[in-house]
Amino acid sequence: MSSTELDLQGIELIHQYTTSTCYTLCEDRGALDVWKLTLPRVAILPDNSFLLHAILAVAALHLFTLNPTHPLAVQYSCAAVSHYNQAVSSIPDSHLRGADDGTVFTAQLLIGIYGFATSPSVPVSSDWLRIIRRTAPTFQNPPASLQYTVVAALIPWVTGPHDEDAGLPLTAFTQSLTTLPLPINGIPEIHEVRDAAVSATYQHAIRFLQKSLAASLYPDFHLHAAFLWFMLSSDSFMELLFERRPRALVLLGHYCAMMQRLNGPWWAQKDWNFELTRITSVLGDRWQRWTDWESSRLY
Repeated sequence: MSSTELDLQGIELIHQYTTSTCYTLCEDRGALDVWKLTLPRVAILPDNSFLLHAILAVAALHLFTLNPTHPLAVQYSCAAVSHYNQAVSSIPDSHLRGADDGTVFTAQLLIGIYGFATSPSVPVSSDWLRIIRRTAPTFQNPPASLQYTVVAALIPWVTGPHDEDAGLPLTAFTQSLTTLPLPINGIPEIHEVRDAAVSATYQHAIRFLQKSLAASLYPDFHLHAAFLWFMLSSDSFMELLFERRPRALVLLGHYCAMMQRLNGPWWAQKDWNFELTRITSVLGDRWQRWTDWESSRLY
């Protein structure tokens, strides 16, 4: 799809994106200019149809979410699904096909936002994880090549806030979970964390969840708060999470409590209280010392 192929609905969706949707992606001025001005401009180039479809998918989904009972809501919903599927099927691997790193990276983020918004619960699907985890290396250490792309101005935003800037809340968070991954007498299911590799997996997941919590304390970094934990935690931890191991669910509960407190933009809205109630019910009283979300001052 190119600019010459945009129909009236496509033009409407581009207008929606540039006048409303882009403002829900971040609040950082420098980054916002990229999301609002640069990306739509480069998306209409012939080689970047995957980015255009990603933009149109998120814009259509946003319009549907704003008013699901609108007479055109079904059209917006169908357009969102269609553009999303085309974006996912056409997005290139920048390392294999020579695509621009910046356009691929931002398209992956938009696809990630769409997947997060349309998932009724967390964790989101394995397909969503596969796409969003491709962006992890860029968030951890933005490549020098990104400086020479159209999204170079995103680099300060991508690197996000530093943990030490958040101060006491992060210290309290870490202390609240100190014993969770350790083989301490009396801890539930102690046999699991007697395995040093499993214990290390949980410790790393706690550290990466701390990064999401750090991001949640700043209004410019809602996307970081929602995505970083899923991006950076190991494959081993994700397996434990999908197996719904109790310790993994404890950490998921802390994530949900953070997202509930964050009260983020439309694409990050879920019934977080329902998620917390469900997790608490599954875990039971044995894990209560780590699941007292309501009285926690962290959230």
